[in-house]
Amino acid sequence: MGCDVVLAVEVEADPGTVYEAITTQKGEAGFWTSDNQTEQMVGSEASFGFPETPARARMRVDELEPNQRVKWTSLGDFPGWEGTTLTWEIEPKDGRAHLFFRHAGWSDDYSDHERGSITWVWAMVLGRLKAYAETGEPQPFFG
Repeated sequence: MGCDVVLAVEVEADPGTVYEAITTQKGEAGFWTSDNQTEQMVGSEASFGFPETPARARMRVDELEPNQRVKWTSLGDFPGWEGTTLTWEIEPKDGRAHLFFRHAGWSDDYSDHERGSITWVWAMVLGRLKAYAETGEPQPFFG
C-alpha cells in the first residue's frame, strides 16, 4: 500500500468546536466545501462537491466519538480514493484541540507526485479548519 497522508495541527478552540466543524453541514461549509451533505450518524453517507469536478466525494461515516474521533471510508467516486479512510482524531491539550488527520489506504498506483499534491491540498484544508474553528468565520477552501 502507498504512503498515508498524515497531518497534525494545534487549534485554539475546544475539541467540541472542531468536532462540530468536521461533522456538520454548516461546519464543513465553513472550511472545506459549501457543497456538502453531512450527518452526525454512523452508517450515513456524507457527500462533498467541488467546483469544476463532476464527481462527488462520497464518504460512509464509520465512527463518531463526540469531540474525539471521526472516521470515514471513501466510496470511490474520485479515482484511486475507493476504500481509503479519513480519520480525524481530536485531543484536548492545554485548553486547545490537537487535531491529527490521516488519509490512509492508498494503492501503489498513486505516484509520489499525486500523493504530494493531495497532501498539499489537505494541509490547506486543515489550515482553513483551524481558522474557522478559531474565529467562527466561514472560509471554505472550495467556495
